[in-house]
Amino acid sequence: FVGITAGFFVNNYQESRRDQNLEQKYLESFRTNLAADSLEIQAHIQENQNNLNVSRRAVMAMRGSGLSKDSALAVMQLMATFNNFNMQDATYESIVNSGNLGLIGDYNLKEELVSYYRSRDDIDEVELVLNNYINDYIIPYLFDKIDLITGDMSDDFDPMSREFKNMTGGYYVLMDQKVDLILDLDSLNHALISNLAHHMH
Repeated sequence: FVGITAGFFVNNYQESRRDQNLEQKYLESFRTNLAADSLEIQAHIQENQNNLNVSRRAVMAMRGSGLSKDSALAVMQLMATFNNFNMQDATYESIVNSGNLGLIGDYNLKEELVSYYRSRDDIDEVELVLNNYINDYIIPYLFDKIDLITGDMSDDFDPMSREFKNMTGGYYVLMDQKVDLILDLDSLNHALISNLAHHMH
């Protein structure tokens, strides 16, 4: 009986050690992914914030003295560009799909990880809506009103028309939502990196 009991405790100890080693490997991989994400997030903050600022100034001009055709052309060219996120989620997908999420012993850390990747999914959803908006409204309008070779505008182009104002306003609202989500993700990223450092052996 003593031998069986001792063997049981030895097996449990070995399994616990294996789980701890695997947890540390996951945590190290998460830290690598999050560091790469941080660089991606910073680049997107800068680019998307610029797009938001330009579209905001255009909307304010439309509410005030008006928007010149040259300014409208610059806004249209900016609105027709895509900038998609490329986040590092291989580790999260691996730990979830393998059923190993429970290996993360600290409950708060586990919740932060889940919240982080759900926030990333929220950005993907807004980005999908924004990209569809660009494809469905902005690019067709650009093709109709602008000669992309010479940059000449059609005679009927009016930067103060209801169509152009609504199109620009819609872009501004979607971009504002995207920037807010990116900034939130940036905060979560920094908090997670700091928290992971406390759990690394």
